[in-house]
Amino acid sequence: MKYQTLIKQIFIVGKSKWFLYFLRGKIFSFSSFEIVTNLKRTVPNLDYIIDVGANSGQFSKVASFHFPNAIMHVFEPLPNLYPKIEKMFKGKENITTHNLALGNESGTIKFNQNEFGHISSVLNISTDNVHYPKGNGLSQIDVEIKTLDSLSLFDEMEKGTSLLKLDVQGYELEVLKGGEKTLNNLDYILIEANLEQLYVNQPTFTQVNNYLNSKGFELSDMLDFNLGAKNKYIEIDLLYKKVQG
Repeated sequence: MKYQTLIKQIFIVGKSKWFLYFLRGKIFSFSSFEIVTNLKRTVPNLDYIIDVGANSGQFSKVASFHFPNAIMHVFEPLPNLYPKIEKMFKGKENITTHNLALGNESGTIKFNQNEFGHISSVLNISTDNVHYPKGNGLSQIDVEIKTLDSLSLFDEMEKGTSLLKLDVQGYELEVLKGGEKTLNNLDYILIEANLEQLYVNQPTFTQVNNYLNSKGFELSDMLDFNLGAKNKYIEIDLLYKKVQG
């Protein structure tokens, strides 16, 4: 384990109730616990949650604990990770899982499946990226892709408080462009913003921020961060709030 990751985990344990939940048999990932706990302080109630880029379901697991009555849709395209999510939420009538990617098109798309699932992406890892492990079993697979708008998930979202969470490794802007109608009904967007060019053709933070501003969302809070080589901040989890219709 990299020492900067250990430092971060000690920090989370020290400032949160993670250890108390651990003692009670609630096993949550450090990062997801930090994100959702901070989210809960800012947004005490959520009725609708869309989790795009769920990985192994870490975020959704904590979200379903803190927001047990929320209707959730959970998306993960990787065939080796999706069964874990499906099993995790089996029998949960308010949670629906989807084995597909989201973007600005419908059909199939080439997806870079990495041994480290959390850095898998439609985009290729940049050759200048010094923060991710090298030589890690990479393969390219075909996955189904749809637009958020084509799914019409929550036509009733205006009746409650809604959140879109995006963690799609540099592909966030494409997901947003494919969900412009859905954005009209959203109250919050939680997005993992990249501070460095980690992927080829990855939009900059400024581009993503400007797009969200143009859709009526403004930065509300920072919920978490990820450290890279030499303790450099490379990713931050940001919460945006709808401020205009």
